[in-house]
Amino acid sequence: MDLIRAFERADIPQVVDLFRWAFVRNGDRRDTATLHRYFERVFFENPWYDEELPSFVHVDDNGAIDGFVGVQPKRLRWRGRRLRVATPTKLMAAPTATPLVASRLVRRVFAGPQDLLFSDIGNDAGKRIWEALGGATVILYSLQWQRPVRPARHALSWLRARGVPAVVTRGLRPLSSVADSLLARWRPRAASDGYSIEDLPLDMLATRLPDLLARRALQPEYDEQWLDWLLDIAQQNEPGRVLRRRLVRNARQEPAGWFLYSLEAGNGGGAEVLQLVARKDERAQVLDALLDDAWNAGATMVAGRLEPGLMREMSARHCYFREAGHWTLVHSKNPELLEAILGGDAFFSRLEGEW
Repeated sequence: MDLIRAFERADIPQVVDLFRWAFVRNGDRRDTATLHRYFERVFFENPWYDEELPSFVHVDDNGAIDGFVGVQPKRLRWRGRRLRVATPTKLMAAPTATPLVASRLVRRVFAGPQDLLFSDIGNDAGKRIWEALGGATVILYSLQWQRPVRPARHALSWLRARGVPAVVTRGLRPLSSVADSLLARWRPRAASDGYSIEDLPLDMLATRLPDLLARRALQPEYDEQWLDWLLDIAQQNEPGRVLRRRLVRNARQEPAGWFLYSLEAGNGGGAEVLQLVARKDERAQVLDALLDDAWNAGATMVAGRLEPGLMREMSARHCYFREAGHWTLVHSKNPELLEAILGGDAFFSRLEGEW
């Protein structure tokens, strides 16, 4: 009975058990009921659910599920035309599974009717499978940018993570606060040149993105229902973080750009940028607004996936770039589409990735 078939709701308990073996030991501490609800919501209640783009399970000779790959449908527009996009996620195989189960599952996804496959948090093993099956690794979108906004406080966190006793780092905290306050006098100010920050409504996020990315050949397509669903999933996946959505307006009260980031609860946490977008001639001001907002929210560090169009502005603000251990992987039968992605003529944010 060794076979691969579409994932069904009745399979969720077995897949959750497999997930707990594969991922809980690596830091995921969600309980079984929470994980059951996650698999139900993400793979069967997605507003863009597509029966032709299912997730898959591998069933062994005894009828037990010993392999899984999830598929999350997304929407992108390629020069004005809607694409069917699939994001593979949660690839896993039991230790008792026959060899090459993971490769067979990915191959099955590759054979689907989608225009593009996109994965943004692939590990080294997944990267090897992906490339062996004809996919490509996009180094440019695999990089992460980082910018300390409270450098002294961040340095203390770095020391603590490397074994320096807590009594030492606590003793240095008042000094670090003074140092960060002095450095803050030279931090970017969002209110310069008449720019202002306010909450970002979902309807604007859903409808105005093309205005800001007018020249990008490949860009996301959203609607409010899907955004509301996705951001709720993001919040539930990380209940200890706060999601901030902020719109930046210029002096004419026109949208200059926006950013979304999740912040660790309490002062001293890191901010993970989920999306950062700006008009071409206002990129510096929107990036300054992000750094200013993160400071005011209590963040010590701001980090996110590299946005190629903002590299100059990020470099000018002393951001640094690194490979963070997650690979961005793509596959398409359209060579022009692949060329645009590999050349940086695409807009990918964390919203387009795996959840």
